[in-house]
Amino acid sequence: MKRVVSKLLCGRDYRDEVINAVNAEFFDFTLKFFREIVDAKLHGRDICMSWYREHFIDGENVAPEDAVIYAGLNRKTVTNIYGHATREIMLDAARGNFEYLRGILAELENDAENDLAVTISISYNNVAVKLSLAESLIVINALATKKLQIRGGAWSAIGKRVEKPLLDELCNMAGVPETNIDRTFTRDKNLSYDRETDYKLISRAGRVYRVEVKLMGRGNPESADMTIARDSDIFIADTLSEQNCNQLKARGIEYLILRGNADILHGFTEILGRLDIPYKNGKRQR
Repeated sequence: MKRVVSKLLCGRDYRDEVINAVNAEFFDFTLKFFREIVDAKLHGRDICMSWYREHFIDGENVAPEDAVIYAGLNRKTVTNIYGHATREIMLDAARGNFEYLRGILAELENDAENDLAVTISISYNNVAVKLSLAESLIVINALATKKLQIRGGAWSAIGKRVEKPLLDELCNMAGVPETNIDRTFTRDKNLSYDRETDYKLISRAGRVYRVEVKLMGRGNPESADMTIARDSDIFIADTLSEQNCNQLKARGIEYLILRGNADILHGFTEILGRLDIPYKNGKRQR
C-alpha cells in the first residue's frame, strides 16, 4: 500500500500496482494448483474426471470457498443465486456446477466433428501427467474463475485499504495536529440509512467533518452519489468527471482530485483553511 499511496500523492496512476499484485497472487495460486493437480491425478482411481471431483470438490481439506472456484463459480455468484453462501450451499453449488460442466465437456470429447485437441502437460519433481481435453478445459475454467475473483477483490478493496494511510500521510504533510484527527470507526444508528465513517477531521470550533476517499475512474457518478448519501464533508478522489464535480459543488462538499495534480498539499490545505481545521505546513502558515 505504501507504493500506491506514494503514487497517489504524486498525482500519478496507481493502477499498475494493483495489477502487479493481482498477477503475483494469481501466479502463486496457479503454481500451487498445478502441483496439487499432479498429485491428485496420480492418485486418482479412475481415468475419468472423478479424480478432480474427489480431490478438488469433495476433498476433506478443501474449503467451500475453494471448491466453488475449482468448479467454476465464486462465493459472490453463489450468494446472488441462493441468497446465502453457507458451507452446505457452496458445496452443493460446486458439485452441481461441476457435474453440469462435466456433461458439456463429455459431449465435446465425443463430438466426431471436433478435431481440436487441447491437452495440458504438467511436470513436477520429475513426475509428469497429461490432462485430456475435458480435464484441461475444467482446469482452465477454474483458473479463469480464480483470476476474476482475485481481480474483483483487489479493485473493490483497494479504496478501503488505502484510505487511512493516504489520509494519514496527507495530514502529516500538512501538519494537522493529532487532536484534530479522529480515526475511530463509527456508524450513525439515528439515521434512516447507514452512515459509516472511519476518518474525520475536527475544526477549531470542534465541528466534525467526515472524509471519504474513492479511487474511482472518470465518469463514475455512482461513487459521488455514494459520498452524498453518506453525508461526507470532504471527498478525495483519484479522478472526477465534470458531472462529479458539479454534484459535489451543488452539495457544498469539499473535494480534492489527485490524478495530475501538481500541488496536492496546497489543494488539501486550502480545504483545511476553508473548514477552519488547523495545520502547520503548506502555502500558508497557520
